Amino acid sequence: MVPLAMARRLLALSPRRWFLACLGLAAAVFSASGCGHPATEAECQTIVERIVELELSAQRVTDPSEVAKRRGESLGAVDGGKSEVLQGCIGRNITDRALACVRGATTASEITDRCLQ
Repeated sequence: MVPLAMARRLLALSPRRWFLACLGLAAAVFSASGCGHPATEAECQTIVERIVELELSAQRVTDPSEVAKRRGESLGAVDGGKSEVLQGCIGRNITDRALACVRGATTASEITDRCLQ
């Protein structure tokens, strides 16, 4: 899966590179198949936002404008539509158990290494 180091590098990238890296992260996160249901846009937003929140917290980034900026970069829309990150996530297989794990995770690595395995 995606190592924590990659998630940390995402937060230090330029907006364009951030966007492309998040797209790859979303694809990697949902590449596993199995039981579950197609992920909704809201579920995908929850996963991405939780990873961003935990990574920023680990980096001790607390400035609300910086947090909002980075969250927006991860979910930013292209041409007024859904971001490529969300488009690559929506419809992928996800379980309720994985979503509960994401919501209760205390680190980004817990999400990538345990919840979405």
